[in-house]
Amino acid sequence: MNEMIAKRRSIRKYQSDPIGRDVIERILAAGFQAPSALGKEPWEFLVVTDQKAKEYIANMSAYAWMASSAPVVILVLADIDREPQEGWLVQGVAACCENILLQITSEGLGGVWLGVYPKKERCKTLQIYFNIPQHLIPFAAIPFGKKGKEKDPINRFDTSRIHFNLYPDKSEGTDEDAL
Repeated sequence: MNEMIAKRRSIRKYQSDPIGRDVIERILAAGFQAPSALGKEPWEFLVVTDQKAKEYIANMSAYAWMASSAPVVILVLADIDREPQEGWLVQGVAACCENILLQITSEGLGGVWLGVYPKKERCKTLQIYFNIPQHLIPFAAIPFGKKGKEKDPINRFDTSRIHFNLYPDKSEGTDEDAL
């Protein structure tokens, strides 16, 4: 497994050190490299460094508190005008978010994915506060910065959740030996 995938953890405590624009642009460039249906790249980004705005994001839910202490929060916006067919938007934008998180890890930083979509109230309040056009849906907020706390990698590999060819009839045993 790729080292960055193994090292990526949800980090919620940050040092106050500023993050350079070159680092932010590398992180966003990783997001742009994500796969999307028909190559439509249905995302835009709003980079938030203003303290009052970060506090607003932190108050959008009980789970977003760390946004106020992060040097940077990226709002990942899903562009409904770039959705090739209904139902494909979420997959591409989710891949974009994961690329961003992996690049944050690659930069030696820590970040966390805060869910915005599909919570309509969260989407609407962020659209209003940040003056986001209606065709752009706030999908996720990703606060990041220098890690305030290091976390060890976790091995989540679980052969009991891997199946080959057909889902096994559990009364007949498992297909773990196929690995």
